Parts: sequence; C-alpha cells; structure tokens
Amino acid sequence: MKSVHTYRFLFYAFILWMMPLSVVLAQESRSSLNTNIHIQNTNDKELDFSFFGNSLRAARMKTIHVESAGEYEVVQAWNKYKKTSGIDQVVTSLRSLSDELGLNDWFVFELVRYYTNELLRSGSPIDRVVLQHYLLVEMGYDVRLARTQKQLLLLVPFEQVVYEHDFVRADGKDYYLFYDDLDSFEEELSVIYPCDPSKKNLGKGQILNLSFEGKPLKMSSGENRSFELDDGRIHVVCSINDGVKEMLSNYPMMDLQCYTTQVVLPQFQQSLIEQLKPQIEDMTQCEAANALLHFVQYVFGYKNDCESHGHEKAYFIEENFYYDNNDCEDRSILYAFLVRSLLGLDVQIVEYPGHECTAVHFTDCLTYGNGYYYGSDFYLICDPSYVGAPIGRCMPKYRSAKPQVYISNKPTDHKNTNKSPLSPVLNKAIIMPDITIEFTESDKLS
Repeated sequence: MKSVHTYRFLFYAFILWMMPLSVVLAQESRSSLNTNIHIQNTNDKELDFSFFGNSLRAARMKTIHVESAGEYEVVQAWNKYKKTSGIDQVVTSLRSLSDELGLNDWFVFELVRYYTNELLRSGSPIDRVVLQHYLLVEMGYDVRLARTQKQLLLLVPFEQVVYEHDFVRADGKDYYLFYDDLDSFEEELSVIYPCDPSKKNLGKGQILNLSFEGKPLKMSSGENRSFELDDGRIHVVCSINDGVKEMLSNYPMMDLQCYTTQVVLPQFQQSLIEQLKPQIEDMTQCEAANALLHFVQYVFGYKNDCESHGHEKAYFIEENFYYDNNDCEDRSILYAFLVRSLLGLDVQIVEYPGHECTAVHFTDCLTYGNGYYYGSDFYLICDPSYVGAPIGRCMPKYRSAKPQVYISNKPTDHKNTNKSPLSPVLNKAIIMPDITIEFTESDKLS
C-alpha cells in the first residue's frame, strides 16, 4: 500500500506581517462534513444545531458581515466582535457542551465550526471563517488566519504530526490549512498572506492535541451494532455504537504509533479485552501472541485505503470493528494494542515501503524466526497481514529491506490506555533474515 508518511509542505519560512507566503503545493484534501441539517428555532437567544447526529443547543449571538478578506476589514470585524454582547455566553456554552460530550481539542474545533455553519448558514465563507477564528482564540487556541487571492482560511497547529494535509510553517510550528466547510473551492495556490487581527496573542494560545488523553467520547448518536468474530480459535461478541463512525471517518491522520494507545470508546475496548483475556490466559507469551495474530489475520477482510475510502486513512482501534475490511497498518495498530494490553509486551510498528507490520519483544519464551535487535532486545516480526504466517515470519520480499521502526518507551497497561500516547521516534532498523534462536517444542506452534 502507499505509505501514509507523505504530506505536502507548502512553505518553509513563515514571516508574519512582513511578506506573503510562497506555496509549493496547492490542493488540500478537505473533509466533507455533514452540516446539511437545518433546525428552525424561534428562540432568538439560543441556537439549535446538529453535531454528528446529536441535536445541541448553545447561546445565540449577533453576527457581523465582513466585506472582504482584506486585513483591514478583518480587523474591523474583530473589533466589533469584541464589543458584541452575548459572545461570552457563546464561549461558555460551547465549553460546557465540550465538557458534557467529552470532546478533545479536535472535536472542540469541529464543534465551533458546526455552530458557526448553522448560525451563518446564509452568510459568506469569510463571515464564517472570521467568527470561527474569533471564537477559537477566545477559547484559548493558537489559531491564525490567512488569505489566498480569493478565500480566507484557518491555520491550525497540532501537537502531533498530521499527514496528507497542506501546511505552512511559522515560528517553528506547523500550521495546517482549513477552508470554509460549506462553500470553499479548490484553487491553485502560489501565495497565501497572513491576516491575523490578534497580533499581540500570536503563538501564545494552546496547540490542539489530537489525542483522546483522559477524554473518551461521551456522545453516542447512532444505534448499537452487535457482531460476532470467530477465527476458529478465539470468539468474541461485542456491541459498538455506530454514531462515532462518522466522527472518526475524517479525523486528521497521525503517526501510526499514536493510534495504538488511543481510547475512543473505553467500554468497548474493555469489553474486548475482558473477552479475549480468559481465552489466552493459560498460554505462554508466544502461544498467546500466535493466537492473537491468527485472530487478526482471519476475522477481517483485506482492502487497502484507496479501495475502502478513496484516500489514505489509519484506523483507531474501534474503527476496525465498524468496517468489514482493513489493511496492513490497521491490523498492525490493532495487534499492537492487543499484545500490549493483554500480554504487557513492548511492540514496535515496522514500516516497509508500502507495507506495515509489528515486532514484539518476548520475555518468557525462546523464539524462532525473523526479527532484529534494537539495543540488546530482540524483536520478533509478527505480521497481521501475512495470512497464515505465525510469529517470526517476515514476508519473503521484505526480509532484506531496511524499514523504519516506531519506538515506544514501554508497554501500555490497558487500565491506563487513556493516557497521552507515547511520542513516536523514527529509527532505522535492519530486518535480518532467518535469525535463529534455540526453541523448545512447547514454544513452537503448529
């Protein structure tokens, strides 16, 4: 499959307020958001709006029409919003909704956009983007404005590296480009201009964190869907709420290692772990790892991202159970999560050109097969997409390849998986073919 680690860097030096920004590549892959639901509300003090299928209500405010995307007009609009009554109540009500729904920074950003899309549905894209920027800054985020020859857009920084999304660099930070949801259009970008009315606060706000750190989602708008998975060795029966599927479908794409520690739906993850644990508890590490590998290999169909979604997408743990098919990166993320959660072992994501798998450091059994040393620890290749292959088997065409490896500092206890994901560090490792370590019969599975 195509590597996810390709992204477009629009400009290397971002000199605010002094010169326009040169753009190397132009077209952002913008997500299409479900903002077509328009709820009529006769209450002029409150606004009803839809947020991923949930009917929400927040304080209503007076809006300002911005004549153009010029810096002067934007500054004037900002000065008027500062004097607008009711805007503090809007910020307070949006924060309350965020806390009530368990939203992380990304979904707070989306909440503000859904709110303004409804409030200014008949307004211009410039009107919506200016108000979104004002509200996000008021909520404490380091979000900036920029303009093209024809459009105004938001510049948003993230703590994580985001792939498949255009960005500019300013003051040592990467700011990703977000256009108006309702009425934007693609244009060939060569220059973007900074357009920030809040100069004194530039770079001082909070960078958005894409992690679900301590913030599992509390909202559920869909039906609970039950399913059974059985590979002939392991059997699980689970139920998952379909309402979160849409929310995650266009989530910004991060480093693969980040996904292995994310808890979006804690009850679902806990149910999965509780069902798997008694089925492998009497096994050695190698036997259990083999059983889990076989499970992930056989209970899902295989489709690459372009076939399934039309673009690159890595799945959160939960997303593997929304779709009938997944690919090598999704299976690697899921397998790494299961091995860490159930066996407490360190797992590394291994990325070849066009393929991902995992490598596990075993501690209680002798191992046999393909692997590599990282420091003094031996990591055995475990490939969830090499169907039928046990642990220690690397696909033949990759045995002499030099992949990149995502290194984690320590295994993640399932009870603490809502903590911040470990920061991935890319290191070079060499897969050494046919490394053989003495084994006993009890460690060798059929």
